[in-house]
Amino acid sequence: MANSEVIFHSKFENLPNELFYEIQCYLSCNDLYKSFSNLNSRFDDLLISMNNLHYEIESSVSNQRLTTSSFASSISSINVSQDSDGVSIATIFPNVHSITFNRAIRLTPMALPVVERIKLNLSFMRPKQAIGLCSSIFSNNFRCLSSFYILHKKCRVIGHWKPLIDSICHPCPTLTKFIFDIQPTVEWKMIEHFLQYMPQLQRLIIRKMNTRSPWSLSNIGKILQKNVPHLNYLFIRITSLGVNKIVQTDDNIHLIHPLFMHIESKKEKSRKICSTTIIRSIIH
Repeated sequence: MANSEVIFHSKFENLPNELFYEIQCYLSCNDLYKSFSNLNSRFDDLLISMNNLHYEIESSVSNQRLTTSSFASSISSINVSQDSDGVSIATIFPNVHSITFNRAIRLTPMALPVVERIKLNLSFMRPKQAIGLCSSIFSNNFRCLSSFYILHKKCRVIGHWKPLIDSICHPCPTLTKFIFDIQPTVEWKMIEHFLQYMPQLQRLIIRKMNTRSPWSLSNIGKILQKNVPHLNYLFIRITSLGVNKIVQTDDNIHLIHPLFMHIESKKEKSRKICSTTIIRSIIH
């Protein structure tokens, strides 16, 4: 008897819920609801059960309200790339807990009180355009804010940092995590200024800091002990430009600061003279 090939047929509706949740990660909110809403009762129940959707604001406020009316309450994170304002965001997306600002918007005091995580991407704006955002972030407007991530991915900044830094003049008492990831050249004083207004900070992550200004381990240690005494996790990567700064360490380096557990310093392989130092609180 000749071997016959057995062919199994399966319908998408028969696939497990776990696969559906995996597919969700690759679709926008709009595409997700256009594809599966009103398909059958099972998928309607799955859509209703999701409460961690991500939404990209790339249209007008009226269009946002129209296209997200059926699932706006399930959106927990948004990316602001289009002109908008805090009041409309809070009205349309009442349960948003995480916001990425790719452009500066108007924030009304107390408009977004439940936001826990803010990412400020300065790559597409001048620092002075973010003055209003930073002054609102470092205030009592965000009563639940626990994480602040500031980044700039381009090599040069348009304008000056000073107006942005000067706008930060009130503490953010709920902030426990700060991520600094700036490609353009800055001074350590910029980070120091931020830390002065984070009294409860526990996790400090400096992914990238390029500087031409002098710095020392002892100075960094003193600043951390003075401004963020509750710190329990530390990662700092500093690239010194124009100088091969190789930091020599010994077994007593933790005496400068208890989180100075591992320090690595090396010259960068490039045409320009520079070196990178990494300070960690965890030994890898």
